[in-house]
Amino acid sequence: MINSGIKVSEIKHARLFLTAGFLLICLGLLFPVYTEQVWFNIIIKIRDAINTGDSGHLILGSAKANFLNAIQSTFIFMGIMLVIFHSKLRYCLTAFDKFLVSSIAVIVLHWMDSLIFEISWEPVSTIMALFIILMLFEKLFGETNSFIQVFIVSIQFFFAFNWLNIMPFFSIYLFGQSDIPYSIKITGIYLNAAAVLNFSGFAFFLPFIISAFITATLFIISSKNIRIMRENYEKESEIRNMRAKALENRVYKEVKSLVHDLKTPLVTIRGLNSLILSKSSNVKLKEYSERIESSVTKMSEMISSFLYEDSRQRLKTEELISYIRAQLPLEDEEIRFTISVDDELSDVYINKILIARAVINILENAIFVPCKHPYKIINMDVKQAEEGINISIQDNGIGIKESELDRVWEIGYSTNDTSGLGLPFAKSIFEDNGGRIEIHSQVDIGTTVAIFLPSFKFYERSAYKPMNI
Repeated sequence: MINSGIKVSEIKHARLFLTAGFLLICLGLLFPVYTEQVWFNIIIKIRDAINTGDSGHLILGSAKANFLNAIQSTFIFMGIMLVIFHSKLRYCLTAFDKFLVSSIAVIVLHWMDSLIFEISWEPVSTIMALFIILMLFEKLFGETNSFIQVFIVSIQFFFAFNWLNIMPFFSIYLFGQSDIPYSIKITGIYLNAAAVLNFSGFAFFLPFIISAFITATLFIISSKNIRIMRENYEKESEIRNMRAKALENRVYKEVKSLVHDLKTPLVTIRGLNSLILSKSSNVKLKEYSERIESSVTKMSEMISSFLYEDSRQRLKTEELISYIRAQLPLEDEEIRFTISVDDELSDVYINKILIARAVINILENAIFVPCKHPYKIINMDVKQAEEGINISIQDNGIGIKESELDRVWEIGYSTNDTSGLGLPFAKSIFEDNGGRIEIHSQVDIGTTVAIFLPSFKFYERSAYKPMNI
């Protein structure tokens, strides 16, 4: 289901960009129609230059004409690239084929546009700008993966090369053969301002070419730096996780060794207690000895459960809940704690001590989490499920942000300045015992933790046959 959802999202994404590509192509082809009034104003500028003898009108008219041509060429080029990169052509064409197809498509569309709307265009300057843009495109788009950045660089190149069309010096190389650039050059020669046009054209061409290359370089460098920073962050996260796991393993081994060492004094206590019990006839002393024996037995069970994590036992759910309830620190009068337990609950097959410790960790989180209400309300509901029992722990604390919910399972991560080990430990214990845990939370409303523990009958029906200990 997840993979199919991703594929549908990718298809919608591709269709969106494909539609945007066709819209840009249409906008580029119809651009002269929408800007007809601006082109008419350019012709007026040329006439004003002739009437006043001021070549400055020619420079302003040239700037407008070059900008309009650059926008049209950029729209058509970007539309074609969007179509190529978000259609099946992307997988059918090699890098050279994409270069060739996009070049031919831009030239053909410009040519068709000039025939349909009877407008002239500049093939030489357009092809030269297109050639340089395509040479940079693979590097720029491959590094940045951003059509917006390609658009910014492309319009600078098209604008720069359009300035060569108004320079009389380049007329012999077939630049500026269309009506507007040709009229500007003829008027400049008539006003003895050919040198002014050559200087102005070069003064705009060179800075914009340099600016385009610098912009492309900065985009590429910035993208590389962002990628390197992202990779470094991911590596640092991996190192932190490895260190946390190593520390966890080290602490766990040390605690396990310490717990194992506790068995020796317990054996001594049990032996001496048995000796006292057998030798003494004092009723009160025998009562005390029996209490000691009961405590030693419980302690021994706890140590065994901790040392042998895979050990499990058949246990009544009510007994588990009673054991958990007895361990809770609930001295705070501002806490309202309620437990609701169904009447008939199936037995569970779990490691009693570790499961109890995991549930207590969840309850302690609910106890210590900040609360904006006068009273902290904690509800623990235990209900029968189809193949086990459901335990729900709900509080009215400050809640957890949705963006942080996935991170609460990370070792060392905490929203309340704690060690960040409780929830990962609890999740590991529940899963090791065949259960699962989920967290649902809303900011300023509270958090609900849902726990599932499989029943003993579920294990009986499975291929794995449990052994009581």
